[in-house]
Amino acid sequence: MSTLVKDTTITKSTQTSDDLDFDFLRKQGVSYIEELGSKLWTDYNSHDPGITTLEALCYAITDLGARMALPMETLLAEESNFDYLKEQFLTAEGALPIKPVTAQDYRKIFIDIKGIKNAWLRKHEKTVYIDCKEDKLSYQPFEIDSNNQHEFVLNGLYDILIEIAPLDEDVFDTDAKKNTELKRLKKLVRETYHAHRNLCEDLINIEEVDEFPIAVCAHIELLPDADEELVHAHILRAIKNYLSPSLRFYSLKEMLEKGYPTDKIFNGPLLENGFLDVTELEASELVKEVRLSDLIQIIQKIEGVDVIRDITINTCDGSTSDSLEWNICVTKNMKPILCDKSAFSYFKGYLPLNLNQDAIDNHLENLETTDHTAASIVASASKELELPSGSYLDTGSYSTVQNDFPDVYGIGQLGVKARATTAETSQAKQLKAYLLFFDQILASYFAHLQKVSEILSINGELRDTYFTQLVANVKDRTELVSSEYSTDENLTSLLFQTLDDKVTRRNETLDHLLARFAENFSEYAFLMKQLYGSYSDEEVLKTKEGFIQNYKNIGCQRPLSFNYWKQAPEDLWDTSNISSFQKRIALLTGNTNYFRRDFSNDPLEIYEEIDMDGKIEYRFRFTNEADTILSSSSKHYHTLAALFAEILDVKNYGRYVENYEIKTNIAGKFYFNLTNPLYPDPTDERHVIARRIPAFDTLAEAEAAIDEVVAFMNELKPNEGMYVIEHILLRPNVHKPSLTPHFMPICTENCDSCESVDPYSFRVSIVLPGWTERYSNIDFRRFMEDLIQKELPSHILAKICWIGYPSSFDTATEENEMMVLEDAYKAWLLDKTNMGQDQPITKMKNLISIMSSLHTIYTQGRLHNCDNDDPQQSVILGRTNLGKL
Repeated sequence: MSTLVKDTTITKSTQTSDDLDFDFLRKQGVSYIEELGSKLWTDYNSHDPGITTLEALCYAITDLGARMALPMETLLAEESNFDYLKEQFLTAEGALPIKPVTAQDYRKIFIDIKGIKNAWLRKHEKTVYIDCKEDKLSYQPFEIDSNNQHEFVLNGLYDILIEIAPLDEDVFDTDAKKNTELKRLKKLVRETYHAHRNLCEDLINIEEVDEFPIAVCAHIELLPDADEELVHAHILRAIKNYLSPSLRFYSLKEMLEKGYPTDKIFNGPLLENGFLDVTELEASELVKEVRLSDLIQIIQKIEGVDVIRDITINTCDGSTSDSLEWNICVTKNMKPILCDKSAFSYFKGYLPLNLNQDAIDNHLENLETTDHTAASIVASASKELELPSGSYLDTGSYSTVQNDFPDVYGIGQLGVKARATTAETSQAKQLKAYLLFFDQILASYFAHLQKVSEILSINGELRDTYFTQLVANVKDRTELVSSEYSTDENLTSLLFQTLDDKVTRRNETLDHLLARFAENFSEYAFLMKQLYGSYSDEEVLKTKEGFIQNYKNIGCQRPLSFNYWKQAPEDLWDTSNISSFQKRIALLTGNTNYFRRDFSNDPLEIYEEIDMDGKIEYRFRFTNEADTILSSSSKHYHTLAALFAEILDVKNYGRYVENYEIKTNIAGKFYFNLTNPLYPDPTDERHVIARRIPAFDTLAEAEAAIDEVVAFMNELKPNEGMYVIEHILLRPNVHKPSLTPHFMPICTENCDSCESVDPYSFRVSIVLPGWTERYSNIDFRRFMEDLIQKELPSHILAKICWIGYPSSFDTATEENEMMVLEDAYKAWLLDKTNMGQDQPITKMKNLISIMSSLHTIYTQGRLHNCDNDDPQQSVILGRTNLGKL
C-alpha cells in the first residue's frame, strides 16, 4: 500500500515587512529620502551613490535582524562552555520541585527511603480541654460544670504509618532482626520528616501499619492450555496488589510517555529513585473495604482463567457467616492481607488440578525480580530534561559596510586607484568618515547583542549597560579615529558615559527578571529611598541580586521550618538552620545575615545621660571587636527617634572618605569629624554628625583611622532578623497527660468570644529587635508587618513584637527583654533537640512566661508645648509612646 506524501512548496512571497526584509527596508529608506530631499534629489535609481549607500546599510540591518532572530540558546551560547544554559537558567529539576506540602508529598519522600514499600500520613488526634472560668487548659477533662468546659483538637500534629518492603528471608529469619530493621526505618523516617518539617507542624508517632487478614476461597476453571502454577502465581500477586498496592518508580522518559506535562511530573519533592505516578499513589491509600465484585473482576482478567465457579470472602478471626459477604469493612489505619486460611481450587473441565508449590514459589520470585529490576534500572535514569543546544556564532562581530561598496568608490580594502588625484583621495576619505558614523551605530547594536547573556545574568558581575566596539576592517582607520579612542572601553566611555545610568538600568533589568517570578520590590525601594536617600539605589540593587541569586532555594522551600531533631548546638544557634520564611523575609529586605543569633550583641551602643534639667538624653557610639570606639555622637538627643535618625545619616555618610574632615586641637594633635554634606556650613549644628574624640600625633595616623572607620561602616550591616517561635513546639508532652503540664496562658472571656482560644495550632510569635535604625522607623515597621502577613502561609496566625535594646543600653528602670528572651529561647532549643517530647518543663515554662510578657517598644513622642517653639513631634495612636515612662 503506497503512502501519500504531502507536497511542500516554497512560498512565492518572502516579504516580512520588518528588519529581515531587505526590499521593505529599501522602500522605507527611499520614502524618507523623497520626503526630506525631493527638491534636491530626483534620481532614485540603483546606480545613484546615495541609493548604493542606502542598500549597503539596509543589508547590514538585515544582518543584525537575522542575528537577533536567532534562537535564544544560540544567542546565549558561549564558545567553550557547554553548560551555559544550566548556569543561566533554573532548569526544571531546580525550579519546579518543592519541599513537601501535602500528605501525598510526604508519602513520596518516605516511600523514597529504601526498605519502605508504602507510607501514610495521619492527623494525630489530641484533645485539649478548657476551663472557661479559670482560663486553664488540660489534656484531661475538668471536673466542672459542662457549660464552663469546652475543648479543641490540636492541629498540625501527625502520625506516620509505614509498610516495610518484603525482607530477604535468608537474612531476616528471626523476629529480632525484623524488629532491628523496623527500628532503623523508623529512625530514618523521623529524620526525613524533620528535615522537611513544615512551619507550625510536628510529628508524634511512627508505627508499622497493622494487618487486617482476609480469607479468599475460590473455585476456578482454567483454559485447557493454561499453566496452572503460573496462573495461581498471577492471581496471588493480583489479589495482593489489590489489597495493598505496590508502587514503582518511573524515569522522566516514562512519565513523559505517559502523557504527563513537565509541571505535573516535577510537582512535589524531587526523589532520589525516580518519579511516582500520582494516580497510582492515590490508588495506594489504605483501603476502607474489600469488595467481592472487585476480586471477581481482577481474577477474571488474568490470562488462562476461564470461569470462576465460586468465590467467597471472609475475615480470618474465626467467625463465620451463613450469608454471602459481598463487602468486608477494614478497620481504620489497617492494611488488608491474604491470610493462610484462603483456599484456591483449580479445574480443567471436570478434572481437579494438583499444584506444585515449588513451581508457584519460583514463578512468584521471577515475577517479583523482573518487575523490580526493570523498574530500578529505568527509574535510575537522568531526571534532567534535555535542554536545547545552541551553537556559538560570535553574534557581536561586525565588519564595516565600507567594504561592501563597489571598488570604484575607493573606500574598500583596495583603497583608491594608484592614479587617483588629491581631490579623489579627499573625497574617498570624506565618504569613509561619513559612513563611519553609521558603522559605529551598527557596531554598537552588535556589541549589545554580544552582551545579552551577561546583561540578563543574575550574577551581577556586569555593571555597564551600554556597549560599543571599534569598527573592524576599516582601511586606514587611524586616519579617521583618534588614538585616544583606540580601545572598546575608551570608545564606550566617549559615546555612552552620559547615557549609562548603571544602577537605574541594572535595576530595570533585575525588575524584568523578578517579574518573571511575580516578585516586586517597588514598595521596598520607595521606603529605602525615604530612609537613605540617593545612597539607597546601590543597596536596593544588591537586595534584588541577592534575592534572585537565592531563588532556587527559597522558591522551593517556602513551607519549610527549621530542623530541631537531634541537632548539635552549633546547628541551632549562630546557624542558618531557620525556617525558609525567615530567609525569604531577610532576602526581600536586604538582610544578608539571617542566622539565628544574639541580636542584642550590637556594635552600636546606646546610653542615657541626665542633663542639667534632670531630663533623659541619649547618645550613641560604634565599637569594633576590640572595643575601640570608632565613632560617637557629637550631640545629645532628647528622643530615641532623633537618635536613630542621626544614626541613619552616620551609616550613610560614614561610608565615604570625602565626608570626613580632619581638625587640630589646641595641643596641635589631629582628630576628625564626620559631616553631613547636605549641611556644609560649619556653623550649622547639623554639619557635624559624629566624631572620633581621641587625637592622633600625625596627619597620616588620622587618615589611617578614617580609612579604618570607612571600612567598618561599609561592612556594617543592621543587626536585623527575627525569632519565629512556633507555639505547637511549646505544647506539653501529649504522651503523658497524667502529669501536670504547663500550658500557654489563654483568655477565654468565659468562652463567649467568637475567636479561637487555641494558643497552639498554627500560631507563631515573631520577635524582632525594635531598636535598629530601620526597625525603629514606623513606616518600615508597617512595611515589615505587612510583608510578614503576606509571606506567612495563610493558615498561620502571627503575633509580632518589636522588643529590647542592644546589650550596651543599660537602664536601671527596666529589664532588657531581648537579652532575657535570647537566653530563654536558646536554653529551650538546646533541650528540645535532645529530649523531643520529653523536654524539661522548667525551661519551656520559662520561655512561655517571657513570651507572655513581651512589650513592643515604640518611638517616643511629646505633645506640643505651647510655651516654646519646639516642633510638634509625630504621635500615632497605638504606635507611639508619649515620653519615656
